[in-house]
Amino acid sequence: MGTSVAAAENDPIDDGSGGAGDSQLRLVRLMMWTALGLIMAVRLLAALEEGLSWSVALVTMAPYPPLVVLLAGPHRRRVRDGLLAALVSLYAVPFAVAGTHWDWLPWPLAVAALCAFRGRAAWPLFGLILVATDVAGLWAGDDALSAIMRAQKTANDGLIIFGLYALVAMVARLDAARGDLARLELLRERLRVDGELRTIVGAHLRAVLVRLAQAVDAEPKIARDRLRAAVATVRQALTDIRATAADYRVSPALPAPIESPKVARLTLAAVFICDASLQLVGVVATYHRPWTLLLMAPLICAAGVVLLLMKPSRKQLILLGLLLGVPAMPFSYLLWDLSAIANLWPFFLGLVLTRMRPPRSLVITGVALALYIPLLFYPPPVPNLAGMAGLLVSMAILTWVSYALIRLSNLVVLLHQAQRDLTREALIRERTRIARDLHDLLSFSLSAVVLRGELCERLLETDPVRARAELAALPALVERALAELESVAHSAVGLRLDQELTTAHAVLEAAGIQAAATVETGTLPPEVDAAVAAVLREAVTNVVRHSTARTCHITVTPAGDTVRLRVVNDGAAEPPPVGSEPGTGGTGLTGLAERTGGRLTAGARPGGRFELVAEFAGTPGPASPQP
Repeated sequence: MGTSVAAAENDPIDDGSGGAGDSQLRLVRLMMWTALGLIMAVRLLAALEEGLSWSVALVTMAPYPPLVVLLAGPHRRRVRDGLLAALVSLYAVPFAVAGTHWDWLPWPLAVAALCAFRGRAAWPLFGLILVATDVAGLWAGDDALSAIMRAQKTANDGLIIFGLYALVAMVARLDAARGDLARLELLRERLRVDGELRTIVGAHLRAVLVRLAQAVDAEPKIARDRLRAAVATVRQALTDIRATAADYRVSPALPAPIESPKVARLTLAAVFICDASLQLVGVVATYHRPWTLLLMAPLICAAGVVLLLMKPSRKQLILLGLLLGVPAMPFSYLLWDLSAIANLWPFFLGLVLTRMRPPRSLVITGVALALYIPLLFYPPPVPNLAGMAGLLVSMAILTWVSYALIRLSNLVVLLHQAQRDLTREALIRERTRIARDLHDLLSFSLSAVVLRGELCERLLETDPVRARAELAALPALVERALAELESVAHSAVGLRLDQELTTAHAVLEAAGIQAAATVETGTLPPEVDAAVAAVLREAVTNVVRHSTARTCHITVTPAGDTVRLRVVNDGAAEPPPVGSEPGTGGTGLTGLAERTGGRLTAGARPGGRFELVAEFAGTPGPASPQP
């Protein structure tokens, strides 16, 4: 409808987040920073396990501050390059203090390569760092398996932080662009509707203008024929508009389902593969029994398939628990090598924490921890206190990362769903608005053209002078309808009370109804003026369509802090419908009043009269009666 409500709906995008977006961003950032802090703690414990003093161990953490600042970005290119230079320089500092007698994993460089550069440069640089790590390990005296494990640990830590960093960036983009997709689709819908209406209805109205222009100065017979053709064309336009309005009330189709984001699934897969291969290489390096890989590799591969390829379900949890739990406990006491499978329990616990609610999830996690601690003492070798703490923190890291990746993956899906629902809701509201405007605006305008055209046709025989005057006024009505048509698709339609009073008077007289209008208010606020005009238009339409009225009285008066519209007509033995049927979306007076923020009462009165009273909140200006 062409009221203030239509203007308010000019951009009907409300994400309804109510600050929830900030909470979600804080959550995902907390997950990333927690994982980063845990990895730093593990590396500190590894340095202490090597026998370094606390002061030297803290020196090994020198590259961490620029890494933290880099991840807290985004930064300009110069700042980023400066941070990268500082990171590389500070990474070399511990070598001057401790040589190679510390856990010199270049994982900060791996994280920086993946997070600071684009994909085409990031992944080759990441691979180069891993190869350099392996070569440097061999040069520093590592055996082949130890050098491979060093590269695997570097890759594992780098992928963990990169995966969480990428998900944080994705959530931030989605949250910032919650309404962008809806606005884009809304613009496309408006352009489509605009083209459709111009094609369906605009061509009819332009043809009517041509016929009316030809009829103004033509002979009576020719003028009558062209006038009839013009009225028939307008009737066809009315039929097309009603059919189009009905089509626009049909909701748009549901979009395709949303899948879990690839970055989360691929990161989880990469972390599992890195950690699983690290356990296999570690078993061979520790126990020197390669044949045990024939038993462990199938179990770990089966666990990876269940974790990464099965749909979330209770069956997935049970299968993963059996594949990772039973071999490590109690069968590791029969074959020590199987105890390495317990280091993959965090992937199971991540699923537990995500899929199950406390306290059940916490009980299962506590039981797993209680079963894991004895494995630190048996089988041998038994690590020192720092090594035990490092293993427990490593387990906490993988559990947290597994949980975070699954949780963030679900969050991204939910944000996509919210964005999709917001878009669909905006399209539904826009299509409903267009349907209302077509009914409330164009139907009335074209009905006025039809009524005055029929009156003009009758007057051509009885009062040619008045007929010519009415005929000369018709093009203005058609042009107004064209202007409303062009405005409907862009929600820029506005009504004015003075114009509607003039049009209502002309339409009522064209229908053979004696009209009288009195306005006792001054200048109204624009939104109130448009709302009163919209209800007046619909009320007059109902009088013409649903009554056999001979008289109609319209008054607009102030009533305290409200403006009151009163429309009274006779010829209403059967009350005209003033409301919409439930569930139709509202195109009658009751729905119209509600949409314009007013209150409406209507009903039959004695003597075959029908009275409609609508009140709108708004302080009118100084009274200036305008009969």
